[in-house]
Amino acid sequence: MENNADSTHPDFWTIRYAAGKTPWDFGGVPAALKSFLARSSAPGRVLIPGCGSGYEVQAFHTAGYDVTAIDFSPAAVDQAKRVLGVLAERIILGDFFTHDFGQGRFDLIYERTFLCSMPPSRWPDYANRMADLLSGGGD
Repeated sequence: MENNADSTHPDFWTIRYAAGKTPWDFGGVPAALKSFLARSSAPGRVLIPGCGSGYEVQAFHTAGYDVTAIDFSPAAVDQAKRVLGVLAERIILGDFFTHDFGQGRFDLIYERTFLCSMPPSRWPDYANRMADLLSGGGD
């Protein structure tokens, strides 16, 4: 299978971002997340895997969270950096499954379309990685 036909490879996403074919891109922050952030009383460290255009980075940052986002598509990261401006340094070009986030863990991991972007055969890896990255009381 060619990499441009396999969602587990960056080329699959880079081709779509470069062509402007991103129907999954909501174009902003979902109302449910805005509502959650308005009620959130204990901001901590948050990770956004498969961040795409990164709209949620600004929302978490504004709510007081220490936010880190990651995507493995260079075109997605470029788009996110354009969207985020001064918060561009919060975006990592890397693979969620293999990137070394250091010793720290995250209090919360937010993702809206990341799991559904991968084949079901990757779901156990996803669950294991999430468990590894969440702090003891994470959500």
